[in-house]
Amino acid sequence: MNIGRETETIEFKKSTAEKDSGIISIASILNKHDRGILYFGVLDSGDVCGMDVGRDTLRSLSRDIASSIRPSCWYEINERKTSDGLSFIEVQFSGDNSPYSAFGRYYERFADEDRMISDVELERLFRGREKNYSFWENEDSGCSLDDVDENLLSYVIKCGNEAKRLGYMYSDKSSALSKFGLLCKCSGNLNNAGNVLFSKNKPILVKMATFATDSKDTFIKLNHFYGNVFEVYEESVSYIMGAIDWKIGFTGGLSRKEEPEIPAKAIREIVLNAFAHGCYIGRTSFEIDVYKNRVCIYSPGLFPIGFTPEEFASGQEQPIVHNPKIVDVLFRTASIEAFGTGFERTFEECRRAGVSYGYENTKNGFRFTFMRPLSSDGSREMSKSQKAVYDLVRKDPYMTGDMISEKVGKSPKTVYRALKDLKDAGKIRRIGSDYDGHWEILD
Repeated sequence: MNIGRETETIEFKKSTAEKDSGIISIASILNKHDRGILYFGVLDSGDVCGMDVGRDTLRSLSRDIASSIRPSCWYEINERKTSDGLSFIEVQFSGDNSPYSAFGRYYERFADEDRMISDVELERLFRGREKNYSFWENEDSGCSLDDVDENLLSYVIKCGNEAKRLGYMYSDKSSALSKFGLLCKCSGNLNNAGNVLFSKNKPILVKMATFATDSKDTFIKLNHFYGNVFEVYEESVSYIMGAIDWKIGFTGGLSRKEEPEIPAKAIREIVLNAFAHGCYIGRTSFEIDVYKNRVCIYSPGLFPIGFTPEEFASGQEQPIVHNPKIVDVLFRTASIEAFGTGFERTFEECRRAGVSYGYENTKNGFRFTFMRPLSSDGSREMSKSQKAVYDLVRKDPYMTGDMISEKVGKSPKTVYRALKDLKDAGKIRRIGSDYDGHWEILD
């Protein structure tokens, strides 16, 4: 028996041994045509080769489709037989809530092939959803109340009350999360928004790196950090502030004031924007890259196509919120000062500090770049670690690396690197051996 040929809406598989690729075909066809048919026990030619259909075959297939396709779609599975008694399986499916993923990845149908969907097309499909990413936000994460960081939850509610954006005090996890709309009514589990905001399971990955030059050829430091939104936000800001240079100024008299080369408020705004509006179902992770001449903050998920940050900063356009639940919680707990004003504050801070910036939509997401200012002679100011080491050896030229490490509270490796940088910059030099020599201040 021959049942025709494969098309953009019909797919053949020889047996359920090819179940995973069949599930990918379901998502692929849904993203292109909203409906289709998948057959198991049929050759590419359309000839029915038949297969064993046991008591649990259909049940197992149904369970795998339900657990692998996101968001859920309608499907119906039936065993069919040819006139000569060969069994095969027919799966009819439909859905109008694209994009659909299979095993966390997105595909689209071209002729009879399933291809990875482009990020631009994926963004278009997501924008086509009436609620943007809100469908994903409301899905069951599978995490229970036991997975909630209760100390964090009670703390941010306290912050919201102090900012007069919440009218209730913390009582218990269930009540607080329900008021935020972060629990699934049927299961009582955290929805995806609740999971990324308050889970102890560290659902978000941010990659952080410091490079020795203006490219990725040589890195000085590399770190992968996992946490919820609040944790990765604080860690990312802390990482950047520790990696960039600080300027030493005077506020009057002998009072000293240390200021980062890039305004701290601007860094905080862009980092928070990355996690508030990022796409948590993309194929890339959040990333912080510190180069010699710039700092790049990358977030999965494209900036709204056809718009620029300046248009939102100037008030020409109303804010477009990709993750309404996440943004609402961040606002009500005073993490976000006001809707749609983050870019405005960032640009003003950069203007005052004379810091240049740029941004771009990449193939996979959105990257914001701060350019690192140079001092007037073209060289960099000392970093915070270098300044601490420099002040100590200036005060006591006979201090060893171990003594400096203990005094400044930095690892010996960090102190060694600071000393090397100071020597390379012509600030100090070593007279004598490492054991009985001393430091000479040159600058």
